[in-house]
Amino acid sequence: MSTLDAEKRITLELEHPAGSMKFDGNLAEGLFLAARHLTGQERLDLIERLQASHAELEAVGR
Repeated sequence: MSTLDAEKRITLELEHPAGSMKFDGNLAEGLFLAARHLTGQERLDLIERLQASHAELEAVGR
């Protein structure tokens, strides 16, 4: 497996008043699980940032 084919992984530990979580695994899955702990407005802000970043990456062909 080449470096480009290697799975992107994340390890995170989240603590907040509503609960906590630990995750070690696939990057996209970990980000999704962590995003579920955001408030509605925080999720909307994150979506906006991701969309802007996606548009920038598409413009340069990544």
